[in-house]
Amino acid sequence: MRRSGPFLLVFAILLQPVASARARDLLAPRVDYAATYILQPDGETMRMAHHASRIRIDTSSEGEAATIIIDPAAQTMLMLMQGMAMRMDMRERMPGMSFKDSGASLATDISVKPQALGTKVIAGLTCTVYDAICGAGTGEPVHSLVCLTPDNVMLESVSKDQGRTITLTATAVEIGPQDPALFAAPPGTQVMDMSRMMGGMGAIPGQ
Repeated sequence: MRRSGPFLLVFAILLQPVASARARDLLAPRVDYAATYILQPDGETMRMAHHASRIRIDTSSEGEAATIIIDPAAQTMLMLMQGMAMRMDMRERMPGMSFKDSGASLATDISVKPQALGTKVIAGLTCTVYDAICGAGTGEPVHSLVCLTPDNVMLESVSKDQGRTITLTATAVEIGPQDPALFAAPPGTQVMDMSRMMGGMGAIPGQ
């Protein structure tokens, strides 16, 4: 899955409880919801849902359906794809990954300007625009204008990433209780612990 501004912002805010208190207070959702988004200029669609601080993202990678479940309390990310389930500890870096590319780096390298820049109506809901900047690993920081409802449901993110403008806009939003079962691996699924499996490999020379 290609990493882009909106995904960086989601990961930085929701993956890690070590993110700044101001970032969490301004951007972390306060209600259960499910929303469908369109990502431009690619025209791809994705679905994001929130329940009990966990985030579920349903999208596709190279034509294959993929689900990512982020658990801030456990500081883990679970990926469901092609019948497989892989869990990663976001406090650790995978082999070949520098600290700047790790979840911990993204979470701590984020700043938010609390001043409101205006309001919009998106998918029938009113949201307030804020300015956010998060680190982009070894690349340039990603600058985003995010539009949030009073309960911090993200309705839009407009990001500048490596010279491209990337927009993630909600097309439909349902605010209300979500099924807790959707925020865990399906029953009977064997989950591979990628941090444990790859931890003994060490970093790739030169990284």
